[in-house]
Amino acid sequence: MTTALLICCSLLLAAATAVLGLAPQARAEGELGDLTFATTSGRIADNPTFPRVGTEAACPADHAQQLQLSLVNVNATGGTYLLGRTSAGAPYDQGPVAADFPAGTALEARLRTMIPSGSFDGEYEIRLFCRDSGNIGSDYFTTRIQVTGDSWTVKAAAANPTTTTLTPTPARTAPVGAEVTLTAAVTPGDAAGKVTFLDGTEVLGAVDVASGTAELKTSALAAGDHTLTATFTPADPAAYLPSDSPASGYKVTGTGTSPSPDPSETDTPPDLDVTDEDGTPLDVNPTLTTGQTVLVTARGYGEGAVVKAVLTGSEATFPDATADAEGTVADYEFTVPDPLADGSYTLTLTEDATDGHSVEFLFGIGDAPGPGPSPSPSPSDSAGADGGAGDGGATEGSTGGGDSGGSAGSGGSGGGGTGSLASTGVNALTLGLASVLLCGLGTAFVLRARRGGLLRF
Repeated sequence: MTTALLICCSLLLAAATAVLGLAPQARAEGELGDLTFATTSGRIADNPTFPRVGTEAACPADHAQQLQLSLVNVNATGGTYLLGRTSAGAPYDQGPVAADFPAGTALEARLRTMIPSGSFDGEYEIRLFCRDSGNIGSDYFTTRIQVTGDSWTVKAAAANPTTTTLTPTPARTAPVGAEVTLTAAVTPGDAAGKVTFLDGTEVLGAVDVASGTAELKTSALAAGDHTLTATFTPADPAAYLPSDSPASGYKVTGTGTSPSPDPSETDTPPDLDVTDEDGTPLDVNPTLTTGQTVLVTARGYGEGAVVKAVLTGSEATFPDATADAEGTVADYEFTVPDPLADGSYTLTLTEDATDGHSVEFLFGIGDAPGPGPSPSPSPSDSAGADGGAGDGGATEGSTGGGDSGGSAGSGGSGGGGTGSLASTGVNALTLGLASVLLCGLGTAFVLRARRGGLLRF
């Protein structure tokens, strides 16, 4: 009975789905496109006020027997006001549509109905409705007009806004004489026009925009600080608005200096100076002591950039720094954390920005050199003359508290219980106990499952 009911419900659901699939889809009604007039201006007292109209597409086939021209007040809610109707040339289901309107009601008369007293000055919407022979249909084409005094004009569409961004390559800094590529991105990507690249107020060049991008290469930037911008000028100001990129600070260093220090160099990176508290310069990759304070000067950042300090191998936190107008963090006080294990460390000062400029200061603590950690001692370093058996046994025996300090290694291991054999025995015993426990739990589970009817073997 239950199976038959399920089959019946399934068949009914399938039938309903088929019916819905064959049913015509409802068409959303509303705006179809732009409405145009034969002239772009006229007098509101003329009748007809809009003698010839046009559209950019056709009317829907089920509402293509009649055209109705109406006035809509965009500054207030309410209905529409009829200006005229026509069916000459119907049907209008082949577009674009062009139609002549006979005399009907002048725009001035409808404005007075809408606004009983006072000036008509303002913005209004004119709609061309597509309707069937029963005057039914809500799809329409539209345009807006501006009324001033006794005249009207078509209101031009507002120009689209644009945005422009500038990206220099290399980023932020380059040596004098190096080629710098300036790339401007303009959105929307179909906006045609030119991008002018500037260094302050000096024009570096102008380039046509192609697919939303303009690019300029230059090697003319002098040593020093620069402010780079890009300005987009549209080819059609009625379609797109101009835009300026945010300013990009850029630093050109003198001949022979490197904009990006290489931490592997043996000389002090050109973007880094380190002194002690008295101002005495420190050696490259110096050895410091815990609690010692040094003064770090790092260069190559953007003007006013926030710079964060991080010490590798340490959870200590340090205050942020701020670069000056020349992109320099001067005399940053760095105190070596206490305690800090012997080893090699790197203090990194990084600009708080995507792909921000970084400067690294390498140093060591204790006997470890600055460039890298000291090598770990080899197990053979403490071996005796016979390969480590004699000395190793003496050490293990002493550690374990036994009295065989000068005996062989196996005796020492037995005395202390900490040798390799003792450790292996403890691990084996632990594994054995764990195995027995797991076996017991497994047996209990099987017995309970059989009693509950879950297992049949």
